[in-house]
Amino acid sequence: MEMINRRGFMAGAACAAAAGLARPLRAEGAEDALDVWQRETDLVSADTYMQYRKDGDTRGLASLEKLERAFEKVFREARETKVEKIPAVWSVYNMGYVVKTPEALFSIDLVHRRAPELAPFLDFELVTHNHDDHFLPELYQAMDGAGKTVISNFLDNYGVRHWRKDGGYTRAVKTFKIKDVEIRTSLIDHNDYLIDFTTAFEIRVGDFILYHTGDSGRGTEHKLGTVWGKPDLWLFFPGCGINPGEAVRLVQPKRVVFGHIWELGHKTGRLTTPMVRRAKAKADPHCANVAPAFWGDRII
Repeated sequence: MEMINRRGFMAGAACAAAAGLARPLRAEGAEDALDVWQRETDLVSADTYMQYRKDGDTRGLASLEKLERAFEKVFREARETKVEKIPAVWSVYNMGYVVKTPEALFSIDLVHRRAPELAPFLDFELVTHNHDDHFLPELYQAMDGAGKTVISNFLDNYGVRHWRKDGGYTRAVKTFKIKDVEIRTSLIDHNDYLIDFTTAFEIRVGDFILYHTGDSGRGTEHKLGTVWGKPDLWLFFPGCGINPGEAVRLVQPKRVVFGHIWELGHKTGRLTTPMVRRAKAKADPHCANVAPAFWGDRII
């Protein structure tokens, strides 16, 4: 296991307690919110979203206003929250999460126009793969410039960004220890042709196990799994062709949270509310607690 306390890069390879759950950024119940957020996100084109990324103008659109408030809420709570044992986990946007442990604060696949503001407070950053809805160059540059750890499968030791479709430089399983966080990496398939393109992160803090699998595609079910035990929380995207029921049956998580819903940057292929409900119906027989993540939610 590698102890990391300076700049470091990797090339290659029962429901969790919810005490203190923060008030979510929505007034609706989860089922009603799915329909409300679907209607609101349908009004935001990919071009409008990308322009917002540049200028910060929400243009009076409810989804973009929620996205602004979501970051502000997580930014504030992540700095103020005291963690004694079980990590605190916030959903910022889609597969982007911020995690706080008793000793560390880190992000996974964090993409938001204001994400670099978090860099001074983050101890390290995890990136599952080299797509711009999971990797934000400005955040990486801020982390790298401060000499902070970034773990990915496509960034080398000198901070050079490589656009490789073969999944990175090595395919070895690797483990890291950063403060009180243990991280085990493995490679899974994004889809039928991007094989071993996504890094799955198995994260252990004390007895708590968090699993984040980025974009996981059809046929990669057999590559999923945690060696340290059943995940207390699996941050899971069911929209790349993976079979949610089979995946959840194999991984046996105690809790599943669906992310990457309503990706505004996608012109096509957004994970819609009907797709979320179908995925939940397939996962439900294998896990008693399956729910979507809404932007700004504190999940734990």
